[in-house]
Amino acid sequence: MDQRRAIIIAAALIALASLTGLAIAFGRSSPQGEKKSAVPTSSDLPVVNDTPQRPLDSVPAVIEPEELTKAHEAMREYLTVLGTYTYQTERAAWSAKARALTDGSSNMKDLTSLPTGRTWAVCEQTRCSSTATAELTRDTVMSNAPVEGSGRSVTTLASTTVTLHERQKTTQKTAFQLTATYTQGEWKISGLQLAGVGDAGTSEAG
Repeated sequence: MDQRRAIIIAAALIALASLTGLAIAFGRSSPQGEKKSAVPTSSDLPVVNDTPQRPLDSVPAVIEPEELTKAHEAMREYLTVLGTYTYQTERAAWSAKARALTDGSSNMKDLTSLPTGRTWAVCEQTRCSSTATAELTRDTVMSNAPVEGSGRSVTTLASTTVTLHERQKTTQKTAFQLTATYTQGEWKISGLQLAGVGDAGTSEAG
């Protein structure tokens, strides 16, 4: 009986030694040649993209702010020139300057002119002078569809306050819907529509 027990114990020790040897051999066969750590490394962790997403308000503007400012400047200049003249103004020179601010269309040429007929006769008789200031209220339509260098346009509600010195000094505020179009590298006025005429301001004896 003692001999049988000794054989069983010996067999158990041999089996244990075999398992230990396999464990050591497995550890040496790993790429690093050492036991793998139970703590996950950075390569084991899931990849998280922490790049901030593009905010909604960063969508490109229809027309860049710098270009929009130039369009507004063209509008103000045009409205100011349109309402500024004196009885001594030379018609051809005034028309050339004012129409140079437009896109040159026949419609804009017709709209861009000094008073005529009886109105101009009264201006000459009274030695009148007219000055205008322009105010832009808000943009209503913007388009950015360039075709051969043109196509971008802005439509804006605007108004002018004209002070006319004739027999009396009067002021008149007029509202317009004005369109500027980018053409040949410049902003030009391409549309002018009367939107309303306000009450005349105070009148003073001339």
